[in-house]
Amino acid sequence: MDKIMPKFHKKIRLDKDVYARDGAVCFITVCTEGKIPLFQNDALTRSFIDQLKTDADSNGVPVFSYCFMPDHLHLVIAPGIRKDIVRFVGEYKGRTTRLAWGFGIKGKCWQTSFHDHFLRKEEDVRASVMYVLQNPVRKGLVTEWKSYPYSGSLVYDL
Repeated sequence: MDKIMPKFHKKIRLDKDVYARDGAVCFITVCTEGKIPLFQNDALTRSFIDQLKTDADSNGVPVFSYCFMPDHLHLVIAPGIRKDIVRFVGEYKGRTTRLAWGFGIKGKCWQTSFHDHFLRKEEDVRASVMYVLQNPVRKGLVTEWKSYPYSGSLVYDL
């Protein structure tokens, strides 16, 4: 007779303290709900960038790089003085969803959760920043990363 095995769900988040650890740098990808290309709307995307700047500044979160692709967002960030990474991203998603409603978007803007990768000591932050900034070039949206209007850094002078 077959035994019924209990279902175990893989935990997608590391322990909470990892997201607040001093010196941690994390590469994050957040996808739009249903992979809808929200960030083809210039005014909406610029308002999301402004909100990112406001949230990062008010929470002391270093945003080493950001890149709004048509259907997802890349960030290289570290925990802030007032917010860990999970809380920062969650609150940002909530605020930007409310912003999007003002542009006529209905319902959720973002998929639940996000993908993360903590940089190891041997991984270079600047290399990760450049990887993010080069994403529009790799996807054929521009020929040179500096010409893409929806990416940048709130830490480095690029």
